[in-house]
Amino acid sequence: MNFITHLKRVKNHVDTRWFVKYDKKGFVREVKQVHNPEDYKKNKRRRELLNKEELIEILEQDKIKK
Repeated sequence: MNFITHLKRVKNHVDTRWFVKYDKKGFVREVKQVHNPEDYKKNKRRRELLNKEELIEILEQDKIKK
């Protein structure tokens, strides 16, 4: 089972968010899960937080590009 399928099947807490790191070519390199978005928002070097649907869409588009 790949990560996209796993995300679609598993029920996550509504507050769970993710952010994506990209490589130099613009492909997804890494996905990090943030359990407490309120604490993460205090970080100075924060990235855009994504909900489950947004993350699935980005990963599917990345899969098509590759």
